[in-house]
Amino acid sequence: MPHTGPIRVTRSLKVGVWRSFMEVHNAVLREIERELADRHRLSVSEFDALVNIPLDGTRLKDLKERIVLTQSAISRLCDRLAQRGLVTRTPIETDQRGAMIQLTDEGKKLLRAAVRTNAEVVERTFADRVPEGELLALHGILGRLESGEHPRECDVTD
Repeated sequence: MPHTGPIRVTRSLKVGVWRSFMEVHNAVLREIERELADRHRLSVSEFDALVNIPLDGTRLKDLKERIVLTQSAISRLCDRLAQRGLVTRTPIETDQRGAMIQLTDEGKKLLRAAVRTNAEVVERTFADRVPEGELLALHGILGRLESGEHPRECDVTD
C-alpha cells in the first residue's frame, strides 16, 4: 500500500536525495562524455579546459583556478590541445615556468560546436525531463548551495 501521509524529512531521505542527485549527474555526464567524444573527439576534461579559456587567453596557472585538475595534468592537457591545433601555448618572458594559453580559430570553432552539443545533451537527458517550475526551483536551490545567490547562467552561443 502506498504511503499517503506527509513525507518526513529524515537523515535517510536526505542521503537518498543526495544519492539520486549524484546518480542523475553521473548519467548525464556519461552521455556528455559519449557525445563529445563521438562528435568532436574531445574528452570532458578537454572540453572543460576549452570552455574556461577566455577569448583573450589566460595564464596556465590561472586556468588551474577554473578547472579541477592538478597543475601538471593541466599542462599535459594543454600540450595535447596545442598538438591538435586548438590552442597556442606561448612562454611568458617574465615567468620562466609560465605560459599563456589562447584558443586558435580552429579551437574557437570546435568550442562553439561542443558547447552546442553539451547544451543539447543537458536538455535531452536532464532539463527537458523536469517541469519548468521545478527547474526554476532547482536553479534557486543550487544557487543558494553554491554561493548564496542564483547559479551563473551559461552562454550556449546558439
